[in-house]
Formats: sequence, C-alpha cells, structure tokens
Amino acid sequence: MISLRYITQFLKRIRPLLILLMLSSCFGEPEFPLEPEIEFAWIENYNSEEKKDSVYIAFTFKDGDGDLGLDPEDNEGPYAPKTIDPVNGDTIDNKYHNNYFVEVLRKEEDGTYQPVTYEGETNFNGRFPMLNTSGRDRPLEGELRYGIVLWFDGVFESPLYKGDSVKFNIHICDRALNESNEITTEGIEIGSPKRKEDNEEPPQNQPE
Repeated sequence: MISLRYITQFLKRIRPLLILLMLSSCFGEPEFPLEPEIEFAWIENYNSEEKKDSVYIAFTFKDGDGDLGLDPEDNEGPYAPKTIDPVNGDTIDNKYHNNYFVEVLRKEEDGTYQPVTYEGETNFNGRFPMLNTSGRDRPLEGELRYGIVLWFDGVFESPLYKGDSVKFNIHICDRALNESNEITTEGIEIGSPKRKEDNEEPPQNQPE
C-alpha cells in the first residue's frame, strides 16, 4: 500500500484555505470507472474568530485512470481561466480552470435548502493538485479534504448570518473534464462548532 500527502494553502480571503489529500494505490489494482466517483465522509466547522467560520469538508473518491488534479502551470487550453462562449462569442470564465466545485445551500423557512447568491465573482471553487505522480495511468482511491472560509453578519457583504443552517453541494472533475457525481454534505450552523464526531454514522450495508 502506498500513501501520499499533499498540502496546499490558499491565502485569498474568500478562496479555499486548505486542501489535504490522502490517497492510496493498492497492488492488484481494482477496476473503477474512468469518471471520478465521490462519497461524503464528514464536515467540520471551527469558529476561529468573530463573524468567521472555517469549514472543512471530506469525501472519499475513486477514479479508474487516476487523472485527477491540476498543476500550477495548467493555465492553457481546456484549463485556461477564460474561454469563448460558443453562442455569442463573448469571453467568459472557464469552469474547468478549477477542478473542485462548491455550491452553498441555506435552509429556508419552508425547510428546504436553496442556493445562496453571492455578489460579484465570489465563489468557493478551487483546484487540488496532481494526485497521480507515477507517470502512468492507474486506479486511485482515497480521501480528499477541502477547507473554505465563510464570513457572516455582513462582513465582506456576506449573505450569511449567525444561526443560518447551511449545506454544500460538491463535485469534482478529472483532467479529461469528466465530472463526478454530486454529493450534498451534512448541515452546519453558522457561528456554531461542529466536529467530525458530530457527524451522523453512514448507513451500514445490510447482508442480502
């Protein structure tokens, strides 16, 4: 069993703070689909200072050929920051400049979770680095942890407020631009801590 770790820090105030990747490549190489598959693991919330939450999200992943991650130099072609809209020819943001995609959901009065609208270009999408450093295609599975900062109560024009219940929709894509399934995290309460052990136990597979 081979284990690797990577840590990447982001310093922008609304960008992801931390990515911690743990992966394993096992002898006897299992067979996985070429499209990445992800499954929610846990979510934590730390109230590091007033009106600021640090949220960490973890999920497990599987990928058939291991083409996960982007290098800092990947800024051209399909990974360029901008692209051309095929409909009207306008220059627009290229979704695939990133490979980790986050949608914030807030619980509304009717009990449903709805997407939160941020002003301007604020979003929590980001990049995680190359996971497969072997130089060849191979199946990969492991756990990916990703951190973001959520300001609230009007700081930086945040639409969130203390006591809001929020969840996150997450998906990733590989270097071939194959998108994974989308997962939804457990909820957290803005301004209130939540630790890994506070997450619900995943359902156990029942024998047939």
